[in-house]
Amino acid sequence: LFSGRAPHNTRQDAPQGLSHAAMYEPLANASGANEFAYVKKVGVIGAGVAGLQMARALLAYGFEITVFEAAPKVGGVWRENYHSYGVQVPKQLYEFPDFPFDAVKWGDYPTGQETQTYVEAYVDHFKLEPYIKFNTTVLALTERKGQKGYVFDLGESGSEEFDFAIIATGMYSQVPNMPSWAGTKGDFTGEIIHSSQYLDQSAASGKHVVVIGCGKSAIDIVVDASEVAKTSPTLLFRSAHWCTPRLIAGLIPFQYVFLSRFGQALVTWYKGAWPAGAPCIHTVLSYLLFPLMWVAFRIVEFLFKIQRGQWGSYAPKLDVVADFYGYAHVLDTTFLNNWREAKLQGKKGEVKRLVKDGVETESGEVIEADVVICATGWKKTYDYLPTNVRESLNVESDGLYLHRHCIPAKVRDISLAFCGSEMATISNIATYALHAEYICRMLVGTMALPSEAEMSGECDKMRTWKRSWMPETASRASLVLLHQIHYHDQLLRDMGLSPSRKCCLSDLFCPYQPTDYNGIIKQ
Repeated sequence: LFSGRAPHNTRQDAPQGLSHAAMYEPLANASGANEFAYVKKVGVIGAGVAGLQMARALLAYGFEITVFEAAPKVGGVWRENYHSYGVQVPKQLYEFPDFPFDAVKWGDYPTGQETQTYVEAYVDHFKLEPYIKFNTTVLALTERKGQKGYVFDLGESGSEEFDFAIIATGMYSQVPNMPSWAGTKGDFTGEIIHSSQYLDQSAASGKHVVVIGCGKSAIDIVVDASEVAKTSPTLLFRSAHWCTPRLIAGLIPFQYVFLSRFGQALVTWYKGAWPAGAPCIHTVLSYLLFPLMWVAFRIVEFLFKIQRGQWGSYAPKLDVVADFYGYAHVLDTTFLNNWREAKLQGKKGEVKRLVKDGVETESGEVIEADVVICATGWKKTYDYLPTNVRESLNVESDGLYLHRHCIPAKVRDISLAFCGSEMATISNIATYALHAEYICRMLVGTMALPSEAEMSGECDKMRTWKRSWMPETASRASLVLLHQIHYHDQLLRDMGLSPSRKCCLSDLFCPYQPTDYNGIIKQ
């Protein structure tokens, strides 16, 4: 009883211990032919946690592959990032489904360096390095003449041809998004840098520091700078956003609320069912139970306000669920404690211009600064794709809408897919694994795709639903987040796999973790 395909009683085995779960058949092509039989050689762009899992899956299915990585090492955002960066979920929510993160204790939050070491161990374990070309930037893709596929323009490294291209460049690693005023320094004699350039504390040591933004990177950096800055650094933000505490009410790990099927149901009854992915009963209950859920989430907000001190100018305008879909971050208590102890300060306002002594806000206040750190996110670019491919993708102001967040509706014509680079979940490393297997099954023909019209229709439905309540951001098209379980269910049912990965009550009340999807990628 799902709003997607109906379950069948034959086909692939359920996970061990789940013989009670409904069985599913993969989507089938009426003709039985593999539409992608021409694909033998695949080019993957990006060697982060998405591209590496994509490479592992492609190799398991026997494809000839090359992974192109512009940096000298694997890891993507984990290879190098702002000082003090780390994973904002506990390690059991950020590990490869089939390769345990043993170096970090269960429940601990890995640092960036610990995560990078773990990613490198994954490469060694699955012997992926021979298939990766480091220090190699893909400048452009050009469609081949007379056959499907692309010529990858590698600049001084020449070019290579592939039957199919997979983009795995991630959500947060392309072009730094800098405010317009940052390009006009005027009399300002200090430094202006993007958060990705804050690589060590020397950038803030002994200086007056202003950090622009209110997301996780901004908060991490202002906390880090407070240890070495000349005076208490300032966090300057236009709008406050809800900070999800690691322990809700000081007792409940956040993942039990947001990553269990029960918690997913609460969000669904409040904001509506995930299109084509949630059980139909949730659509009905979302109408019947909305008033109750409205009250329940006001209570959640009150608890967050007490825990995080989000009163006055630091009180968010959006409700907690909608805000999570634009500015999600999970934090410990360090930021709040430092603010209360005056080790840092937060101010609501917007920069008007840079002046000699720092930044002037729209209200006329001048905040002294020797260094201004813009934690203002990233911009995505698709300029490396051929013009007609970009037009067929129809990138909009709020992002790129794809079938199942990974397959273009015109994939049969443009021979292109996206692994993880157009999707954001809470436990995204697990989602990347599902994307990798999903794309491989499409390419080998064990799972067929709907028609182009049907895929476009799904994108239209998703676009309408997201725009009806999610805040307008450049990444809205990619956001899955609190509907993660139902989205994963959708991918698994398409592949002919049971979405139930746990037993009995644990399937309802325990958080879904990457290990629950162990065995999905072909061994």
